[in-house]
Amino acid sequence: MRTICAAICSTFLLLNYACQGQSGPGGIGNSTNNILWFTADVGVVAPTAGVQQWSDRSGNSNHAIQAVADHQPVLAPNAINGYPAVLFDNDQTFPDLLTVPDNSTLENMNGLTGFVVFRLNTGTPNSAPRGFFSKRVNPGSQNAYGWFLWQNGTNLSQHLDIDGSGDRATSSNTFSTGVNYVNSFMYHGATPSNTNDLQLFTSNVAVANRQETSTSIPNYSSNLHLGVLYGHTGTGANVTRFNGYIAEIIVYNQTLSTVQHLIVNNYLAAKYGTALGAADLYTMDEPTNGDFDHDVAGIGRSGSDVVNGSRGTGLLTIARSSGSITNNTYLLWGHDNGALGAWGVSDMHSSLQGRLERLWRVSEVNASGVAADVGNVDITFDLNGLGPVNPSDLRLVVDLNGDGVLANDLPISGAVDMGGGSYRFSNVSALTNGRRFTLGTTNSMTTPLPVELVTFTAVPEDERVALSWATATEQHSAHFLVQRSSELDHWTTIATVAAAGFSNSLNQYYSSDEGPPLGLSYYRLVQVDMDGTSTTYHAVAVEFRPTTALNVYPIPFEDGFTIALAQDDIKEIELFSPLGQRIPVLWQGSGPGLQVETGQLIPGRYLLQVRTTSGTLHRSIVKGH
Repeated sequence: MRTICAAICSTFLLLNYACQGQSGPGGIGNSTNNILWFTADVGVVAPTAGVQQWSDRSGNSNHAIQAVADHQPVLAPNAINGYPAVLFDNDQTFPDLLTVPDNSTLENMNGLTGFVVFRLNTGTPNSAPRGFFSKRVNPGSQNAYGWFLWQNGTNLSQHLDIDGSGDRATSSNTFSTGVNYVNSFMYHGATPSNTNDLQLFTSNVAVANRQETSTSIPNYSSNLHLGVLYGHTGTGANVTRFNGYIAEIIVYNQTLSTVQHLIVNNYLAAKYGTALGAADLYTMDEPTNGDFDHDVAGIGRSGSDVVNGSRGTGLLTIARSSGSITNNTYLLWGHDNGALGAWGVSDMHSSLQGRLERLWRVSEVNASGVAADVGNVDITFDLNGLGPVNPSDLRLVVDLNGDGVLANDLPISGAVDMGGGSYRFSNVSALTNGRRFTLGTTNSMTTPLPVELVTFTAVPEDERVALSWATATEQHSAHFLVQRSSELDHWTTIATVAAAGFSNSLNQYYSSDEGPPLGLSYYRLVQVDMDGTSTTYHAVAVEFRPTTALNVYPIPFEDGFTIALAQDDIKEIELFSPLGQRIPVLWQGSGPGLQVETGQLIPGRYLLQVRTTSGTLHRSIVKGH
C-alpha cells in the first residue's frame, strides 16, 4: 500500500444497495442513505493554520465548521499511508472540535452505521473520553448518539450510545497510540431487544454487541460534533479531547448489510494501508501486488445479501451483466494512481495508438479469499472531461496471460456510448483474480485519452506569483483560465492563455499573478475546449510573503548567469525544468556575485531556487537561443 496524489469527489445516481450503480464510499450507498462522508483529502478548508470547514462529500451538505481559532484542528499532510488527516490536539482548555448544524438528515432513523479511520497521539489519560462524533447537548439531554473511546477498566475501549446512554455498548479490546485503526459500528433499531442491536467492530472484527431498547433515533435538536464527546462534564485531565488524527468518517442512516459492510471496510483498509482482521478480501493493495490502493470499490453476494453493481470515487463502474452474482463470491477493484493520460506510455498492443497510464487490478474471490467467479460483468468508464471520444476507437486492455505486460494481449473492442460521457464494455469474462486492466484507443486524434496536464506550479517570486504548466497532448483545446481563490470556494480568473488546439507533443505555458494577496492563496487551471466544455484541474497552495528580490543577470542568459549575492550567504542553488525536474548546476564565487554555468541547458524558461542563510528565494529565468 502506498501514497496518493488527489481524489475526485462526485455525487451520482441514487440507488438501493441491491441495485446497480452505487456511488458512495467503496461504491456503497448514495446521498439518500450516506448522510455524512468526511475525507481529509477532499474539502478541508484551512486558509490559515486551523481547519475552518471540513466539507461533507455525501451530497447532503452536512459540512463541519469551526469559527473559533483556538478550537480549530489542523490539516496534517501525508499522515496515514500518504493521505492527509485532520489532527485534533491535546489542549485541555481549548479542545479542538468541528460542528455540523442540526438538520433532519442526521436523525429520525431506525438504523445507523458508522466508520472512522484514526490514529491516537500520546498524552491523554484513558479517563478523558475521545469522541469520534456525538450528537447531544449533554449526557442527559438531546442525546441522539455518541461514538467514542474511553476507559473500561485499564483499557482504552470503544463505546457507543444510541438515544441516551442507558444501553451503552462497550468493547473489551484496547487501543494504542501510534497505530492506524479502522473502526465501525452498526445499530439495528428494526430488531429491538436483540443482543446484536448494537455492534462494534475493529478492523472488521466484531468486538462488542449489546441489546438496545430504542427502536429509532428521535429527531433531536442537538448539533453533531466531530472530535469530541460533547457535553462531557469532566475537568482538568478528564476533559474530552480526541488528541490524534482522523482521516475519514462515514455515516449511513441505515444498517448496512454484511456484504456492504465488508466492501466499505476493504475500501478503507486499502486506502489507508491497514490490514483487516476478518474478510480482508482485496489484496491487490499490498506492495507485492503493486499497490493498487486507490478508489477501491466492489460487488458481491452472500445468500440474499447482494451488491450487484457499484462505482466508488473513481471513474469506473462494474456491475453483473445479467442475473445475480454467483453466491459467496466478491469482485473488488482499485487502481495504482497512474495518470489519466496516455503520454509516454509504451507498454501496449501494436493495434493501439495510446492507453491510459492508470491501471486497475481486481481481487475476484470467495469469502475465504480463494479465487472464484462472480460471473460476466459490464465495465463502464466515465470519460467526462477527458477529451473527445469515438466509441469505436476504445479498447478494454486486459493482461490476459497475467505476465504483467500488456503489449502481448489483444485488446477487447465493443464499447457502447451510454450517454452522459459514459462508455460500456458489456458481458466481459476477462476479469479474473489478480488481472490488470485499463482503457486504450486505436486513434489518438479522434479519441486522444485526453488533454493531459503534465505539471502545474505556482511559485512566489519577488512581488508576484509565477505560474507555469505543461501539457503532453491536446485535442480541441481552446484556452486555459488561470484562477485564484482564498478559501477554495469562490474563484477569480486572473489570466486567460491561448492553448495549442491540437497537439501530441509537449507544450509549455507561463503566466503570473502580478498582485497576489498576502498569506495563503490557491491557484488552479481550467482548460476550455473549442465547443465550450471545460476541465478543472486540482488546485495548488501558495504562501505569499514579499521577500528581498533575487537579482539575476543577464536575462535572458546563454552559457551562464550571475546571482548578485555573496558566496558566504549561499547554502544551496537548485534549478528546475518546467516539468519539475531538478537540474544539476555548477557555481562558484567571484567578486560581488556568484557565477552559475548553464552551457548544456536547452533554451526555455526555468525556475531558480536559492537557499540562503536568511531564507529561500525564487525566480523564473529564461535561457535564450
